Amino acid sequence: MTLQDHLNDKSNIILLFTTRLTNELIEFWNDDYNFECSLRLLNDLSLQQKISSITKNPNHQQQRFKYKQLLSNLFIRYTINSIIQSNDLFKKIEFDYNEFGKPILPYNFQFNISSSNDIIALIVEFPSSSSLSSSSSLSGDRAYDPIGIDLSHSIQNSISNTEYLEQFKPIFDDVYELPQINNYFKFNHFWTLKESFTKLIGSGLNIELSDFYFIVDYNDNEFSSDNEKFQTSIVGNNIGDSWMYYSLNWFDKILINIDKLELAKNQFITALNKKEFYCRSSILDNGNVDESKLPVIITIINQNKNKSIQPIELRFEKLLSEHLNQ
Repeated sequence: MTLQDHLNDKSNIILLFTTRLTNELIEFWNDDYNFECSLRLLNDLSLQQKISSITKNPNHQQQRFKYKQLLSNLFIRYTINSIIQSNDLFKKIEFDYNEFGKPILPYNFQFNISSSNDIIALIVEFPSSSSLSSSSSLSGDRAYDPIGIDLSHSIQNSISNTEYLEQFKPIFDDVYELPQINNYFKFNHFWTLKESFTKLIGSGLNIELSDFYFIVDYNDNEFSSDNEKFQTSIVGNNIGDSWMYYSLNWFDKILINIDKLELAKNQFITALNKKEFYCRSSILDNGNVDESKLPVIITIINQNKNKSIQPIELRFEKLLSEHLNQ
């Protein structure tokens, strides 16, 4: 099944696009010619200068950061232009922003973006027929039900893997959430749940994170990095050399309670067309056995039930090589 097939039958599916700063892509961009040619694809002098000036005498981490900034910009452009079927797949995307900084596009889909250390993800949801009929009188960002995504980080130098609750206790509900968080994996999972919800409602940090809470049925650690069911391997059906479908197993025994926000008539909640939320989590990268790299947890929250999620991996080292050699 091609991307165009999904776009023709899009009301019952969520498209999850991912890409990675792989060793192959780093090697490709270590060639100055390849890097400069890729940078020119942005066709935006200010942005090009910003990326180029990240470091003149790079160390290893600075170089990775520089490459990730370029990858992020190319990935977002390429993905969205593919969806809207633009002739120029690297054309600049003109975002609008709400008053709290949430990016908005004037197309008939909702999107959200997140990244881990070396992974970038972009989620796209087209409206279901029920959403279209119920929002026919609305316009702009309220016309369709929003979606949120968050990835945990594989490397977290600023968070203690033993004192995490002492550091972040105030963001969790002390009755329902804190008793559930008895290991570092669950802490990171709850973090992605919190972030995904704030990104769905578009609040940023303008909301008290303990005013909503999640109840997760872990069922003897069913959702964990030790469960082979959730260990990811990016294998699947190629769409050419640079695109590939793959699959993830999703954990959905997650409930959210927003009673406190509703009682307070919170502006982000009252702005929603409906108060239904469906939470799903999986593991996007398994991390390392020695825990030098943690598992990357992905959480998606949307408002429309019974939608399947189709992950698609973009391999930019191949995509750019093909594009630049045309």
